[in-house]
Amino acid sequence: MDEVEKLIEKLRNGDDSERSQAVKQLGESNDPRAVEPLIAALKDAKWSNRINAASALGKMGDAKAVEPLIEMLGAEASVRIGVAHALGELKDARAVGPLIKVLEGADSDVRKYAAEALGKIGKPSVEPLVKLLENADGDVRDDAAWVLVDIGEPAVKNLVESAKDPEKRHIVRTISWILKKINEKARIREHDFGVKDRTVIPAPGIPREFQRLVLKDVPKMKIA
Repeated sequence: MDEVEKLIEKLRNGDDSERSQAVKQLGESNDPRAVEPLIAALKDAKWSNRINAASALGKMGDAKAVEPLIEMLGAEASVRIGVAHALGELKDARAVGPLIKVLEGADSDVRKYAAEALGKIGKPSVEPLVKLLENADGDVRDDAAWVLVDIGEPAVKNLVESAKDPEKRHIVRTISWILKKINEKARIREHDFGVKDRTVIPAPGIPREFQRLVLKDVPKMKIA
């Protein structure tokens, strides 16, 4: 029995302290044999073991963990935070729908981590996030807008198409604000020992029709 097998045995049959150590060490081992035992540990009696198991699975990057982690999004808030973070690390599109539901209905702390996870997943999150710009809850709209800013250029095409939809005229100014922020964020400047200042990433161009909008009328957005 090698060290990983010993740790798996402790995780299955050890006391609280032994299981806690086993979860952490199995996560650090990055051994594929640890994945299934860590998935089982998502339902450990000790909440901290559940969080550490989720974190370990996120770092290990095995897609087998995605569905079990999604199932844990219904757990208590502290565990959901760890689960959302892990799903963001895995960057699997299957998590988008469940994370959107968390973004719509959870408390602010959990929403923050769900939003970060959606941003890491990136382009697959764009369409449902644009839909959230019409949500009745202003905090949800703000969270969705900031995630779209974080996603950046992959969100531009969908945002432009949505703004051209006659049924979405009520969110055109919000979309314009998002595009403006994406544009600003993309203009990254690098100082070379104080000698020169050069653009290292070109900004995605905002379509001309959005440049005409009166941005002073854009609703104020919360700073994340």
